[in-house]
Amino acid sequence: MAAMVDLRPDHKLLNLNFDHYQLSLDSVPVYEASLDDGIDEAKPSETFSSHHAKLFGLHNHLIKDPWSNDSVYFCDRHWNIGRVRIGKTGKPQTQDSLLIVPDAADLRIKPTRFNVSLAFPSKDLAVVCNGSDQFYLLDTGDRSGSAKWKVLFNTAVPVCGQAGTLLDCVMWVEGELRRIDCLLASVEEVDGETKEKHRSPWVMQIHWITLNSVDGVKWNFERTRRLEGSRPFDHVSLERGGKAVNIIGPDVYRMVEDSLQPVQLGEDTGEENECEERTPLYTWSQTASDLTIQLTLPDIAVTKASLSVDISSTRLELGIKNGLELLKGDLSARVEVDACTWTLDSRRLEIFLQKLEEGMWPSALVGDTRGELVMTPEQLEAIHQKLAHLTSEDWNPNPDKGDKPFNSQMLEECDAVDGDGVVLSRIDGETHNVTHKAIANNQYLFSVCTDPSLSPAVCLRHDVDGFLWQTSTDSDTPTDKTLSTQCPWKHIGVLNAFGYVLASKTQRRFCTCAPDMSVAVVADAQRHVYLYRQNVSVLSPVRNRKTGQQITSVAKQQVLALDCQPDIILGLAVTNSKIFVATDQKVFVYVIKADE
Repeated sequence: MAAMVDLRPDHKLLNLNFDHYQLSLDSVPVYEASLDDGIDEAKPSETFSSHHAKLFGLHNHLIKDPWSNDSVYFCDRHWNIGRVRIGKTGKPQTQDSLLIVPDAADLRIKPTRFNVSLAFPSKDLAVVCNGSDQFYLLDTGDRSGSAKWKVLFNTAVPVCGQAGTLLDCVMWVEGELRRIDCLLASVEEVDGETKEKHRSPWVMQIHWITLNSVDGVKWNFERTRRLEGSRPFDHVSLERGGKAVNIIGPDVYRMVEDSLQPVQLGEDTGEENECEERTPLYTWSQTASDLTIQLTLPDIAVTKASLSVDISSTRLELGIKNGLELLKGDLSARVEVDACTWTLDSRRLEIFLQKLEEGMWPSALVGDTRGELVMTPEQLEAIHQKLAHLTSEDWNPNPDKGDKPFNSQMLEECDAVDGDGVVLSRIDGETHNVTHKAIANNQYLFSVCTDPSLSPAVCLRHDVDGFLWQTSTDSDTPTDKTLSTQCPWKHIGVLNAFGYVLASKTQRRFCTCAPDMSVAVVADAQRHVYLYRQNVSVLSPVRNRKTGQQITSVAKQQVLALDCQPDIILGLAVTNSKIFVATDQKVFVYVIKADE
């Protein structure tokens, strides 16, 4: 059963100051590197679905090395893995071929393939998926040099014959054994009962591959696992210890296959168990003068003689003699004991309590949340009448009234949130269970690697702001027997009013921020890149027009326009000091601050 956790940000991290914005066209130093063979871009086939479109949309053609702030990688049209690196002069230098992905001529013409994907699990290793049917583990050596990469291990991608794309990978050490865990995604076409179950002919699959090695040179297949979901995800990442997968999306995924131990496919992921727990132990109703509790006794031979019902003026205790305790606690107010009664009809027990003083109780028993309040139609109608002044079928029916009602006319574009929110879930790799789950009515914005030793942080929209959440290392060990209810996602920072800024970027394709969260960047599908900085010092005193408080820093938004043709943006990478933007023929490097 999954522990439901609450995403509540640490407000000590907040420094909201979004009354002051400046739109600036200040010059930013820019360099460019030409790509002789362009960037390879796979196109969806004629039979692609929304699931395929999601995976294509998630792909960034510019791959950042988390262990280097000066290098980005790409795959050109001849399937050479190339690099753009900032040289000693501060200008970008291009290295066209670190690796030639095999069988490019045959695979590039396949109707069903994704883009070549690349990730770095360590300082000297890389993982490549060719977007079709092969997976490569590579020895890169010291990536600050120019040595060619060597293939250490390659195998067919276990994706049920469909094309795959690499999502995340991590290397970790357990004793003398080194392990690499990789996540790949694919889309499978299904029919029959599976199609009915998922209500779609397409299913999103996540393939979890584990390799091991003793010497770091010879690698072997150790394990494969597979997760399945009905709807496309927004974000998937591995915990850095390789113990679990974190998924953000509209649905909770479930483990369906494990090569080392069987998965109990007949068992649910905990949803039904949670529903059973939410079933109330008892129901209660009340008027101003009395209160009635009703509950169904366990399926055993219970008689009036075997029941123990003790009602005092302030307390109720109910149980079965020499057996089960059912209810025990203080009443919310005093009752008239002589007027209280109880009756048993088959297994249905009803307890009538006469209130000593008239009034409505917040609960039957103090602190007991196992009961459900049942209201009469008359009581519900009375509540509706009391709240009627807060709503209206007309738009702004009385604008001159001092206490104006709220309606949709008061909403701005930035208040609209796309979709129905997301579900954050943690799935344990050994137990196959969803150990933690948070249902957030928030829009997923982007993910960013703040530290290569940690899982990528994710940014969710909270009102007008963007809040960043990091997977906590404390969540690496919980099991079903020692399940921690602590939220595994830790609030690490905020991009003030970034949700407001992002709302106007209707053509955006990529979005991210610097690892130190000093700047956020939005790239349109074509030509424009928006740079959003926080805490920019002001040269002259500025005061908040509402509070009078003097402001020493503001947020600035800058617009960068690409000067090239074609100007379609294919990739974006951001470090603490630079922005890398890729088009078909060029990589632009914008210097936003000097390296420390």
